Amino acid sequence: MADVADARKKLLLNLISEVKARLEGKVDSVSFPIPQFIVIGKQSVGKSRLIEGLAGEPFNFVSGTLGSRRPTVLELRNVPGLTPSRWSVFDDASQSWRSYPIKTVMTIVGQAHESCGNSVSEVPIRVKVEGADTVDLGLVDLPGFRAYAKDAVMMDLSKKIDNLVHKFMADDNNVMICVEEAGDAAGFATLGKCKQLDPSYRRTILIRNKLDKYYGDLTPSNVNQWLEGFGDLPDNLVRFAVSLPHWTGADPPKPFSQMRSDVADTDVKTMQSKNASAKYIATIGFDHFRLFMEVKTQQLFADALAPMLTRLKAMKDEHTERMEVISEEIATVKEDSILHATRQAGICFAQSFNFLMEGALSSETNRKTIEEELRAFHAYVEKTQVLQRSDILTNCFPDLDAYINYLRDTVKLPGMDVQLNGGAQFKRLMYEVEVFTRFAGLGQKFSAKDVIQARGSGLHETTWENTITTLMMQSAPSKMREKTAYVGERLKWFFTEQKECTLQFMLAIRGSPEEHMYSNRVYKQAQVIDRNETMKSCIFKAFDDTCARHQQSFMGMWNDWMDSMFQSPLMLLKAGSMPKIGGTYETEIAPTLESTKQRIEEERDSRGGLQKKLKEQVKRIPDDDRYADQAVKMVQSIIEQTFGVIRCAVSDQMELYSKSFFLLPMLRRLEGDMAQLDLLEEDRNRYRARCELLREEATKSSGILTDLDWCIDAVQKFGSRAVAAIERRGAPAPRLRE
Repeated sequence: MADVADARKKLLLNLISEVKARLEGKVDSVSFPIPQFIVIGKQSVGKSRLIEGLAGEPFNFVSGTLGSRRPTVLELRNVPGLTPSRWSVFDDASQSWRSYPIKTVMTIVGQAHESCGNSVSEVPIRVKVEGADTVDLGLVDLPGFRAYAKDAVMMDLSKKIDNLVHKFMADDNNVMICVEEAGDAAGFATLGKCKQLDPSYRRTILIRNKLDKYYGDLTPSNVNQWLEGFGDLPDNLVRFAVSLPHWTGADPPKPFSQMRSDVADTDVKTMQSKNASAKYIATIGFDHFRLFMEVKTQQLFADALAPMLTRLKAMKDEHTERMEVISEEIATVKEDSILHATRQAGICFAQSFNFLMEGALSSETNRKTIEEELRAFHAYVEKTQVLQRSDILTNCFPDLDAYINYLRDTVKLPGMDVQLNGGAQFKRLMYEVEVFTRFAGLGQKFSAKDVIQARGSGLHETTWENTITTLMMQSAPSKMREKTAYVGERLKWFFTEQKECTLQFMLAIRGSPEEHMYSNRVYKQAQVIDRNETMKSCIFKAFDDTCARHQQSFMGMWNDWMDSMFQSPLMLLKAGSMPKIGGTYETEIAPTLESTKQRIEEERDSRGGLQKKLKEQVKRIPDDDRYADQAVKMVQSIIEQTFGVIRCAVSDQMELYSKSFFLLPMLRRLEGDMAQLDLLEEDRNRYRARCELLREEATKSSGILTDLDWCIDAVQKFGSRAVAAIERRGAPAPRLRE
């Protein structure tokens, strides 16, 4: 029965070792649940001698004057009767173990460390030791913490080693074997590092090494307190106090395994002679530590099989899907189909942009508050110089901060501090540009000379109405164009910022509650676009070109509309006819024919009220030159009133015209523009280079799938054998989750 258990233990260790070797560097170790033991500690605390004890023979990895600088993965296997031990190094090229004499292995390992120079590497060197005195175990020997650095180079190396070891310690799959020199537990620096990452000591094992050096300090009165750590070690911390063989001269005076056993017996007998409590004896000596590690290894690895199988299958699904995407992309980048594939992807992108602007909330990319949006826009303007500073700030606000505070505190802009993108962000943008446009100022005071020149410039009539129109045309249109230029640039910038949002919306469809609302081609096209930078840049460029063209069209139509407003300002002024809210219930009564007639007459009168008022003011302007100063003041007042009404009319219509002249035409025509997208020769060259990279990626992914298939099959077979063995013994068998 013991032989069967030992055989199963070796099968389990070999299985985990093989899975780790096949997937090393191909998967994220943090997300892959394979436990492993890591040996950590300062230099000269006996880390190497502890590993020698586990390996069953002394050895020395020649790592130069700078010491070890990369992880050394040790696969230790007990093979009864195998003497001397067999040493092997894993060859990455052939993916197999190669046996060498122990001295050759030491040289290979030393060269691997020396190749790092004054730096470190996370790439491990893998060594297997098989022998009669070897403990069945797998562990990672990490570089020791440096307590002293003589110069800047060594100090830099020390920091790199700290970072390397810290990364392994932070991995929740790693069980830390923390080696400290036996002594005062309050000074255990490495254990302190473990506590920072493992506060409950769930995956920490403390080894107090060189116990024999402290025999003389221990007495029957303090030995149990020392074993407890004098209150500095928590009760739940797994700990061992051990001594290991040491001698003078090059070779041990007798077989290392015998010396290892002798020292372990001496530790136990010495502690017993000092009246150490029986409950602590199981934590003293190397043999107890060895037994614990063998049991702990089986427990950890057996518990890891089920989650490991689940993760392997999930990874296989991920890489299978990735292979499908690669195959589809390879088909799209063929010489005779790249243009068609790029256009089809662009059309799908344009359709998805429509979905985003309709209010889809799946995309979380590039969401901004109005403050973040305005600061980013001002930074863009400053960088590109597309607008002047006077175009993006009004005279009413000294800087952007004041304008933002006004929007937040006075206007109380809806969604001011909510991060938005897509259609919701566009709606908020409309509120902001309307507020901004209302701050357009005429910015000009007319003199008597200006008024006289304007009255004399008419070819036919020299009425005051013509004079006012002439004066307004001198500066009012340009002032309004400054604000509409701001609006046009804001809209263009907003749309160009939605490209990544649209792509992320396409990628987020898979698995979302809205997945059934969209074609499955949306997600597949998004994967191809996201992976192919050439295709992505071509589609984004076509999108930007469409934005720029519609901005020009928007500005042209806006300017035509404003010119018509200023050509006959007094004739086009209309006031609102919305009745005021009253305190009675008359508005809730169904109207009669007579009340409807009366309402229509009142509305017609109210709409023309402002026009009549201004015309009355025009009539009162004196024609006599003796009253020129008074006439100028009256003309100035009428112009400012007229400009204010036109400014409000422009602001009121801002959302309507932005949607009509910019948003809707772009939504309707973007798909057509993508269908007419063309490729430059340099784009075609990049596609050709991409095709070669895809073939290499396909080969690599195919290799990973092969390794995953092997690992899944091996784990399932091991589980089946284990279940059969347990059932033969008549015990209920736990099964691996499929």
